[in-house]
Amino acid sequence: MKKTSIAFFLLLVITTAHAQHVSPEQAAKTTDSLNKILAVTTSPLERFNIINKLLLNINGFSGGVDSALCIRQLQIAEQLQSDSLLGTAYNWIGTYFSLNKGDNTTAMEYFFKGIPFAEKANDKRRISSLYFDLSLVYINLQNNDELLKYTRKGGENLPPASHPLYYFMRAQYLRGMTTYFIRNNQPDSALHYALEAEENGPKANSLVFEFAAHRLTGAAYSLAGEKQLAEIFYNKALELKKLVRSNAEILRFSFDYVPFLLKGNRVKEAKDQAVELLELGRKFNNNNLKLAGAGYMQQVFDSLHHTDSAYYYSRMEARINAQIFSQNNINKMQARAFNDQIRIIEEEARKAEADQQRKENIQYALIALGIIVLLTLYLLLSRSFITNTKLIEFFGVVALLIVFEFLNLLLHPFLERVTHHSPVLMLLALVCIAALLVPLHHRIEKWATAKLVEKNKKIRLAAAKKTIEQLENNQPG
Repeated sequence: MKKTSIAFFLLLVITTAHAQHVSPEQAAKTTDSLNKILAVTTSPLERFNIINKLLLNINGFSGGVDSALCIRQLQIAEQLQSDSLLGTAYNWIGTYFSLNKGDNTTAMEYFFKGIPFAEKANDKRRISSLYFDLSLVYINLQNNDELLKYTRKGGENLPPASHPLYYFMRAQYLRGMTTYFIRNNQPDSALHYALEAEENGPKANSLVFEFAAHRLTGAAYSLAGEKQLAEIFYNKALELKKLVRSNAEILRFSFDYVPFLLKGNRVKEAKDQAVELLELGRKFNNNNLKLAGAGYMQQVFDSLHHTDSAYYYSRMEARINAQIFSQNNINKMQARAFNDQIRIIEEEARKAEADQQRKENIQYALIALGIIVLLTLYLLLSRSFITNTKLIEFFGVVALLIVFEFLNLLLHPFLERVTHHSPVLMLLALVCIAALLVPLHHRIEKWATAKLVEKNKKIRLAAAKKTIEQLENNQPG
């Protein structure tokens, strides 16, 4: 109990700290602390919540997702059979495929799988998260209509304003709406949502979303032809960029900012940004960053008419594209292995659920059979009234059906193994069981009917004797 209290206290401190802007060193300390708490925590629900904090912490500062933690989280969710937890687990698995593997199709599959669970639990925070993550996938796929559709769905399912993560979730809604209108060359609408995102940013307690708000506002002003205002917000984003550890968000920033610089003929600054992308790509072994950096370096040298250097970087771009293709194939193989782990967990959960359901059905069958047997014995043994033999026949048929169903439930796993799931062989096995039960049923029914007839005769005889005695007593002396 003492360990649990200490763990909760530390978790509270860590959660509060995580809500603020912390350095990578502090993030690493947070991860270590959470792992220590996880090691001493036994409650499945508490372990799930700590793993969730770990995933948030890792994702917030590296931009990636730990697949091993996703597996552990799904196992706990299946163990507890909680709709809310299953929705969360599938959300993280989808995020893993989207961010770590770039597998948009599989990511969407898990996001869609998580939505019904979140809806059953009426977990607005999770429902909105799943829809916003789907909208990010459609950003990657350059599908603006679906981006708008799922951003709006997420906005319709925001948690109440009193929820601690309301502004965090609203930041995602505003990001999606601003992105949509920028992509559709609608600067007025883009600015409307971008400025709302600016106001919402500090309330979201997220460095990444503040950074994204500045980037998108800069992009919206640039689209509107307001270069000076765009510069102000891009500079704000540049200040936060030093602290942001999300490679995906830095890449999105470069897609907006570097073309803005090149369009303004600010070649040196564009080159600095491209060099930084290449360095980050090498540091984190991220081909997407390297590809963007090489592409922008080619554009820079093209604008300077340095043909040799432009050719060098165009070759580098082609080489990185080939590496990305190769890495995508490796990612697909790794994704298949990861998918297989998830499939095994889900199959085990379904099997455990089916076994539990079978046990409950066996118990219900035994209870029903017990009631029928007790009722039949009462009718056979009671001397207070005469029982119709058809009633015994009816109860006999009901009892036969219940016994057959009981044996079917009890022997079903064994029959499946023996017959190798062959429907014909299983049917023959059940017919054999019925062939044994029917004669037994007839014998018991015949015995019970004979006993009932004998009991009825005794009741009638006793009633007749009583009537005669009453008549004799009533005759005048």
